[in-house]
Amino acid sequence: MQMQHRPLEGKVAVVTGATRGVGKGVALALGEAGALVYATGRTLGPGASNWPGSLQETADEIAQRGGRCIPVACDHGDDGSVRRLFERVHDEQKGVIDVLVNNVFAAPARMPVNVPFWELEDGLWEALLHVGLRSHYVASRCAAPRMVARRQGLIVNTSSGGAVRYTFNVPFGVQKAGVDKMARDMAHDLRPFNVASVVIWPGFIKSEKFLAQPDRVPAPLAKRIMENGESPEFAGRAVVGLAADPAIMEKSGRLHLVAELAQEYGFTDIDGRMPEAPART
Repeated sequence: MQMQHRPLEGKVAVVTGATRGVGKGVALALGEAGALVYATGRTLGPGASNWPGSLQETADEIAQRGGRCIPVACDHGDDGSVRRLFERVHDEQKGVIDVLVNNVFAAPARMPVNVPFWELEDGLWEALLHVGLRSHYVASRCAAPRMVARRQGLIVNTSSGGAVRYTFNVPFGVQKAGVDKMARDMAHDLRPFNVASVVIWPGFIKSEKFLAQPDRVPAPLAKRIMENGESPEFAGRAVVGLAADPAIMEKSGRLHLVAELAQEYGFTDIDGRMPEAPART
C-alpha cells in the first residue's frame, strides 16, 4: 500500500529495534507516512549479523518509498548509548521528538518453551527484562522531557498477549506484563502535559527471523504463524494511525490490539487481509 497522502509530514519519530521484525515494519510505515525516522539497533550494515536485516537496509527501503530515515547504531543495553542517541536527535531536530516507539527486544538464540522457571538457563531473566523493559523505560525518560516541553507527543510500547497468559516461559511473560503496566503508569504522569503513552499488541508475526528459521518455535505454532500471521508492517500501519489521530489522548493509558486499530482506522495488512485480533485474556 503506497500512502496516498503523508499524514505525518514534518514529524520526527524514533523507533528502537528497527533492524528487522515489528520495529522495521513500524519504521517503514512511519517513513512512508512522511515522518523523519531515526531507526536504532545494533546491526548497522548488511552482513554484520547472522540474521537477515540491517538498519541501512531499513533506511534504504524507506528512501525507496519516498521517506527519510537516519539509521543510528545503538546498544539499548547501554544507558550511555541511549542517551547519546537522544542527544543527537535533540541537537539535529532542535528538541523535537513527536513519536517514540519502544520495540527493541533481546531474544535468545532459541527461546525456551514450556521450560519450568527453575530449569531455565542463568541470565535469561536479566536478558529479557534489561533490553525490552528497562530499555523502554530509559528511552522514555530521554524522550519525555522534549515532549513535555512542547506539550505534545506519543510513546508507543509494543507488547503481546504474553502479558496476560502463559507464553514460552516465566521471564518472557513478566517482561510483557511489565511493558503493559509501565505504559499505563507513564500515561498517568504524562497526561497533564498532553503527551500520550499507549501499548499495542500485534498478533503472531511473520518476522525475518521466523521465516529464516521457523523451527525455532514448536511446529504447531509455526504452522499457525505461516497460515495466519501478520506482516511486521501491519503494526506499523497501526502506529501511523495512532500518531495521526487528533484524539490520541483519549487512547492514552490503554491497550490497543493492532487488528482492532485496523478496523477503526481502515487499513489492512500488506496482502489485503484483515488478520484476526488476538484474545485480550
